Amino acid sequence: MALKYLKQNLKNLLPNLILVWLSIIIYNQNNYYSNFLHKETQTILIFFALTYTASGLLFSIYHSSKKIIDTKGLKIFQFFMRNYKNIFSKKRTGLNITPEEKTTILFIVVKFFFLPLMINFAINNLTTMIYYSDLIKNSISTIEPNIDFFNIITFPLMLALIFFIDTSYFSFGYIFESGFLKNKVRSVEPTILGWIVALASYPPFAFYIGDYLKWYANDMVEFSNGVGTFILRITIIILLLFYLSATIALGAKCSNLTNRGIVSRGPYAYVRHPAYITKNIGWWLTLIPIMSIPAFISMSIWSFVYYLRAITEEKHLLKDQEYREYCKKVKYRFIPYVV
Repeated sequence: MALKYLKQNLKNLLPNLILVWLSIIIYNQNNYYSNFLHKETQTILIFFALTYTASGLLFSIYHSSKKIIDTKGLKIFQFFMRNYKNIFSKKRTGLNITPEEKTTILFIVVKFFFLPLMINFAINNLTTMIYYSDLIKNSISTIEPNIDFFNIITFPLMLALIFFIDTSYFSFGYIFESGFLKNKVRSVEPTILGWIVALASYPPFAFYIGDYLKWYANDMVEFSNGVGTFILRITIIILLLFYLSATIALGAKCSNLTNRGIVSRGPYAYVRHPAYITKNIGWWLTLIPIMSIPAFISMSIWSFVYYLRAITEEKHLLKDQEYREYCKKVKYRFIPYVV
């Protein structure tokens, strides 16, 4: 029986390994990814692929005398084998797909797109943190803790730290999924609009949109005097700390376009979309020193995109009874007692 289970578990693991290593090949060979991703990102992705391969084999052996392990790759393989004739046929009819298979396929797409992106962002922020930390270390004897020092060194260092923690949490959420972490995927955004507004906020799609809709918000924007810049940047840090608290509250459930369990702690106890509102308020604040009609129009459109993200997410999550109960307790989307 143990040998039978082992053979079946290895067969079930194989589709997963094919998906993992196919993704690695695409990240390395595709022109966009090979140019966009840092070498460190590529190395981390290969490390996790090797780790998953080794741990998957050990896990299969460990359970060889206990049970047969089901895998996401197996579900995708079963769907493809059942529908491959229809997929490649000129006269296509409806696909034969189960709800579980649909959720699995959509989550694999989410993971494929967002995982390298978040790791890349984390490395960007880590590099910035190291740069400003070295500035402080190399000039420690001449440092004067004043407004200019905060504006020039402390502020960008704090920004990088906040976003490093944020993207690290999301990277962890995309890498790991387990019952132990209580972050199993319950469902994935089913609508085209939901996917469009989510992907529009990230590279490469945000780059393409930027060719037609200029991005004016800039965390490093300045007033003509240091005091005004200091006040603006302190306010942005406060907003981003609130934003980060939303990420920390999500924990291992961090993930775009998915329902991995409802979170009602931290800022989610007061509003349903704390991250979206704080980011948008921060962006609007950075426009104050450079406000113009084009900047106002551009930011209005981007804010509307995030509004649509909130609406489509809620429509998706409202299929979950737990989220419907959550909405009864937390009635406001963005600002308590306002909206």
